[in-house]
Amino acid sequence: MKQLLANLLGVVLLSASSFSMAYSQTGVATRVAQQKRQQTSQLIEQFSFSITAFEMDHQGETNKLNITISYRYVVNIANSQYPDFRWLATDVETLLKNYPNKEDYWEIVNKQITSLLLKKYTAITSITSEFEVAPSRLVPYSRSSRVTRSRPPVRTNLRRP
Repeated sequence: MKQLLANLLGVVLLSASSFSMAYSQTGVATRVAQQKRQQTSQLIEQFSFSITAFEMDHQGETNKLNITISYRYVVNIANSQYPDFRWLATDVETLLKNYPNKEDYWEIVNKQITSLLLKKYTAITSITSEFEVAPSRLVPYSRSSRVTRSRPPVRTNLRRP
């Protein structure tokens, strides 16, 4: 009887120690998985601004525009790389004041804006420009154009055959 109790106690102790070992290994695996997720998570930063009631002589008359520019920064941007949004606003206003083809559709004008800003500001990875054009004497309809432009993704770990 003593031997049976000793064997039973041994089985219980062995089972209990195995359980705590399995439990602690599971806890370690969970912590490692959480750390990997934190290391691979990606911070996405965006900014936007608006230029309201901007007047532009275009398509034979003065048009009133509301413009919204929103953009996404490159990953891991350094503090010194953030552009002052006022520089971008000034670039938009300058382009529109001096726009060469007064007959271009609004979509084409808008594409020129996204192209200029993406080329000039390397800390920006994608940009969206939206124009809202108020009704006018010649065109009594509200209309809008939205253009998004992105840089091509940077490829890493390319293997050559």
